[in-house]
Amino acid sequence: MKYLSPIYTVSTECQDCYKCIRQCPVKAIRVENEHAHVVGESCILCGTCVVQCPTNAKHIRDDLTKAKQLLTQKEKVIVSLAPSFASEFSDYSPEKIVFALKQLGFWGVSETALGADIVSRRMAQDLLEAEKLEQKLYLSSACPVTVEYIKKYKQEFAPYITKNASPLLAHSRYLRQIYGDEIGVVFIGPCIAKKRESDVWKSIDVVLTFDDLRRWFSEYPTLLKNEIVIPAGKETEFIPQKAAKGVLYPVDGGMIDSIKKYDKLKNVRTIAITGIDQIANALQGLNPKNLKEPFFIEMLACAGGCINGPGVVKGKSTALKRVRLLDYAEKTSDTIDLQCVFDINGVLPVENSEEKEHSIEEIRNALRSVGKYTLQDELNCASCGYDTCRSFAEAILNKHAEKSMCVSYMRKLAQNKANGLIKAIPSGVVVVDKKMKIIECNQNFAKLLGSDVEEMYDALPGLVGARLDKMAKFSKYLCDVLLPDSPEVIDREVREGKKIFHITAFVIEKEEFAAAVIEDVTSPQIQKKRIVSQAKKVINKSLTAVQKIAFLLGENAAETELILNSIIDSFETEDKED
Repeated sequence: MKYLSPIYTVSTECQDCYKCIRQCPVKAIRVENEHAHVVGESCILCGTCVVQCPTNAKHIRDDLTKAKQLLTQKEKVIVSLAPSFASEFSDYSPEKIVFALKQLGFWGVSETALGADIVSRRMAQDLLEAEKLEQKLYLSSACPVTVEYIKKYKQEFAPYITKNASPLLAHSRYLRQIYGDEIGVVFIGPCIAKKRESDVWKSIDVVLTFDDLRRWFSEYPTLLKNEIVIPAGKETEFIPQKAAKGVLYPVDGGMIDSIKKYDKLKNVRTIAITGIDQIANALQGLNPKNLKEPFFIEMLACAGGCINGPGVVKGKSTALKRVRLLDYAEKTSDTIDLQCVFDINGVLPVENSEEKEHSIEEIRNALRSVGKYTLQDELNCASCGYDTCRSFAEAILNKHAEKSMCVSYMRKLAQNKANGLIKAIPSGVVVVDKKMKIIECNQNFAKLLGSDVEEMYDALPGLVGARLDKMAKFSKYLCDVLLPDSPEVIDREVREGKKIFHITAFVIEKEEFAAAVIEDVTSPQIQKKRIVSQAKKVINKSLTAVQKIAFLLGENAAETELILNSIIDSFETEDKED
């Protein structure tokens, strides 16, 4: 079953920096034609690439229009508002947020945390019975990103994911139990992965991020103004009632704290982990069969919890957001007893992401294709976005990467091309730094300067480090082009002993590096070339003059022909009239 990816790339905005690859915890990025695209079947929708992209080339699917359309299609559309609204919109009271949402056209606003309370009660019951069961490891199913990650990349742990629905799915089913299947449900929160839940589960119609909601509010600038008076009473309250400690789910350890309100879990070990990398580390080497007591792991994909999700305002203090949410949670009940007649099970279905395994020889061939012939060649610099050269080689084999992504390979390629050109040029070529130390030169340059320099070249290929100003007078022109206000190219002829050199000095990097092409104009071969060149210039100038004359003559003839034809036409017309 295929799903529309909620994250996509605008190719024209991608600057090929590979930061998205470096930051993506599962490397679900494919580079095609030097642009990085999200691989939908491999992506876990953590949103890291969206947050980290420096050019905003990664975009979240915009479902705001779909939400607005739903308001026109359904009589009752209810918002399922994520509990992290308390940290995201801390400047406004819950009553004001409810009022503002109703002004947008929603029939009612309910807390997603009600679904979290339903899940907490069920999870407490499951863990209470876990002592009697053979299975001892339990992984939370509340975060859709971690479910995607486990099922795609840690498949050996997939059987240990709890069967309970996510808080959003439980809440949407609960709302439909109370208000009927004909209602619409729009989730608003910090998470991109909830969009996939909406794609999969029919009980969730649309998913918006907090960023989407802010855009919607911006269409009505006065909606959240302090001077707007909101009515008191049920019109500005959550329906059907306020949530309990399920509001703690957006922070690390919040789910465990909520579960413990229903049962102390005396014989159950628990741990809360946030961040995909930390989850991967926690599961590394863990053997569920070695556990003696029930062990519940609460997992949230975003570091610090949902309060730091990809759909929230950036730059706010994590500590402050946590405090704001905890302040809100203090005002709620410990537990809540909701009568649920619907099926509470429902773990997000995920297709396995299985990359083809490649043989050692295939990987070696891929490494050779980017100039990695030995272990010493494998720099593992990660400039391509992959942690190691071998990971990059596998990405090439999986058609997720291109050879041009390897900086060291491209540098060597450019250097080899430059060296080849310098050696092949029949003229003398020299490259120097601002101190007139030679960085590189060809053998023809050494020949031009005489036998002594040629002998030095044989002993020290390229004359690297030698001082040009000690060898030749024309070094002054290379000094000149490196000056801040000098022209970038200088053409001169200078006498060196019995020879006359034609020097073309030019800048490679302003005030740092310069180069020169040198020709011996006294050489018979060069003289012949110069005579031929000058003759061609004279011929071209003559041809240009002839062409101009022909053009003028042709233009004059055309005008004469036009006048004569008009006279003939007028005489013929008069004859016909007579």
